[in-house]
Amino acid sequence: MTRRQALALLPAGALAAALLLTGCGSHDGASGSSGATSPAPAASDLAHMRKLVDEADSAAAAAESDAASDK
Repeated sequence: MTRRQALALLPAGALAAALLLTGCGSHDGASGSSGATSPAPAASDLAHMRKLVDEADSAAAAAESDAASDK
């Protein structure tokens, strides 16, 4: 895998990590309670995840630009 391909996958990886972390949040210990809903993530958590995804998008765009200028 080239560096360009790896950097192009970075936003998708960041999104997958964000979804995984959101889905694997702390539990209240009620292992037998099916159908219980988890609370929505805090606004600060969402802002942090958005920042990470934006940074990953920016890095991918910069890598694509660098690769295009190398041609």
